[in-house]
Amino acid sequence: METGTKSEYNNGLKSCPFCGGEAYLTLIQYDDGDAWYNPNCSTCNCGWKESYEAKKEAIKAWNRRV
Repeated sequence: METGTKSEYNNGLKSCPFCGGEAYLTLIQYDDGDAWYNPNCSTCNCGWKESYEAKKEAIKAWNRRV
């Protein structure tokens, strides 16, 4: 079960490749201690369903999108 989420801006993410909007990471935490990061755009809300255990991995994946 999800226990909470937190959005983080100014974290090294490049602008959205589709609209140029500011990107952010959402940290999703679960009861069992798991935590996953999802990058998204604050303007057009694009993102994807894949989540990342490591913050650096999520940032790297978003920044290499074209």
